[in-house]
Amino acid sequence: MSNTQLTFRAIAPIYSPLSLRLGVDQFNSPFIKSLKAVNLQFSTDQDGKQSKFHWLGKLIHLGGQQDENRQYQSTESNSKDIRLMCWTPAANDSSKVMFHVFTNHIAIAEVELTIDITELAATTDSTDGLVKLLEEKVQSLAQQQVNLHFNDFCQDMNQLKVNLSSDFVFSATSSVPSGTWVSRTLLTNSEQLAQNDCQRILTCWLKSTSRPEDAADIIAGLKNYSMTWLNYVVKDARAVGEDPYIQIMVLAQYYYRSQENYNSALRGAIEVAYAGNKKQRIDKVLANTRTGCRLNQIAFFENIKFLNRPNRALLENILNGWNFDQLVENSERMIEICNARLQEEDNKKRERSTVMTDFLLVTLSFFAVFELSLYLTEFSREMMSRPALDYNDNKRSFFLSIIAEIDADIMFSFGFGLTLLLVIVYRYLKRN
Repeated sequence: MSNTQLTFRAIAPIYSPLSLRLGVDQFNSPFIKSLKAVNLQFSTDQDGKQSKFHWLGKLIHLGGQQDENRQYQSTESNSKDIRLMCWTPAANDSSKVMFHVFTNHIAIAEVELTIDITELAATTDSTDGLVKLLEEKVQSLAQQQVNLHFNDFCQDMNQLKVNLSSDFVFSATSSVPSGTWVSRTLLTNSEQLAQNDCQRILTCWLKSTSRPEDAADIIAGLKNYSMTWLNYVVKDARAVGEDPYIQIMVLAQYYYRSQENYNSALRGAIEVAYAGNKKQRIDKVLANTRTGCRLNQIAFFENIKFLNRPNRALLENILNGWNFDQLVENSERMIEICNARLQEEDNKKRERSTVMTDFLLVTLSFFAVFELSLYLTEFSREMMSRPALDYNDNKRSFFLSIIAEIDADIMFSFGFGLTLLLVIVYRYLKRN
């Protein structure tokens, strides 16, 4: 590589059509075994007929790089790999592009680029200007590479779903990946670090990050990386998909993007809940979104315990520098709003149920009193017209004789009035 060429590794979260159903444990041993055992040569339809796959790219690390039977085998490697798989394009530049496929419809694109700075340096007189141009160039070229291979990636995922279990979810894909940022990693080595021009670029490259002093430490040979905010540096980096520092950055970006997606989903669910749109099931939307966010947080704390100590420390330092805890705290606040809204909906249901119960009680009481008045009228008049019915009594019933003389409409009105009185008394007692 000439002195005018710099190598970068762009890292960007993109959309993936593949995810897992809510509640599926991807670290479950049977799940990992079944994913690793997926046939990548042939697909089998419902009739048992096999057809050969025609891949547009290459699937690697299916089920993750892990032993599903034994954990914590080495202090140098992670016990678990949270990735579902990785995908690389079949083109000649496949060694320069890799999509790390995670759950929650998220993939992290890792793209290696080599840029000749001669033309860029000719358009600016300052190192700051050159670095700004390099940032824009890396983002633009990386986005071009992602767009170039994205459709092939989605088509391969669509082919793969035929041989996957019902634990997986596939959604409609868009023609353009929904990337929200592209972070830039400057790859360097000892030979380049000995050059003054490279030292100036490196110092300016990290000037606006959380640790600009990392530049001096890397130049002095005291440190091999700087991973803080958007602009990163790795010395003597390994190939795409193999460098341990970049792998942790990929993992950090997945966790951050996943939490950010759930926060957006919570905001959308809250907006729907308070918009008053009766066509949607508010309680179901809120409950599913809240549960998904909770499970995502649980998965994070469950997964990081499988990282070795240096990787876990680096991951936590990166996320702390991004104020990841504030992102989680904000989701907790939105979950509280969801809980309050769900409680409101539950209270409304209870009130509607109470009203319905009251209505049924009033209806039943009306018919009961109405039936009682009808029966008293009928029985009293029958007793008065057929003296043989009271042959054991010493004399006629005074009470029944009075009722028998009352007009039937008056008795019905009396029953209705008595029912109304009972309702008024009930409402008064309930209100107080």
